[in-house]
Amino acid sequence: MKDNTSNNPDGVSYNKWCKDKLKLINKNTNDTISLKVGAIYWVDLGYNIGSELRKLRPVILWRSSSNKKMWTVIPLTSKHKGDNYYFHYDLLDKKLGTARLENLINISSNRIREPYYINNKIATITKKDNDVILKIIKKYYAFEEIKETNKTIRNYNRTKENREKVLT
Repeated sequence: MKDNTSNNPDGVSYNKWCKDKLKLINKNTNDTISLKVGAIYWVDLGYNIGSELRKLRPVILWRSSSNKKMWTVIPLTSKHKGDNYYFHYDLLDKKLGTARLENLINISSNRIREPYYINNKIATITKKDNDVILKIIKKYYAFEEIKETNKTIRNYNRTKENREKVLT
């Protein structure tokens, strides 16, 4: 069995995560009242195992428990992916990157660090982003085949391509 407390890179990362985890456990959570669904915040996902997401990254606050102590979040990439996976959704605001719906996760509100700001305002998703994400979630997690989801994404990508052609 590997000793994770050694001075090799994995051991150092593990020790740092243990220290960070203690800070998260002892974090004052009185400010969770102001968290809003659809807002984007920085979240500390911590130390990963294998290909799990890790580190400090922006997420969409998707749903909360009634006391806002637990949140379902959707991690974001830093840039638009522009790939063909239906479960990767490029948000309308290019500054917000791609929603990685296959990595939807439930987290403690203690992991939520601070708002993600754009132009001195807390970033949020649009109504259209929300609607498309909801349809993708239904397809990915409830196995509902929703033709409109693929059509909406194709139309969005086509519109995006047209906007890019105009800009070039």
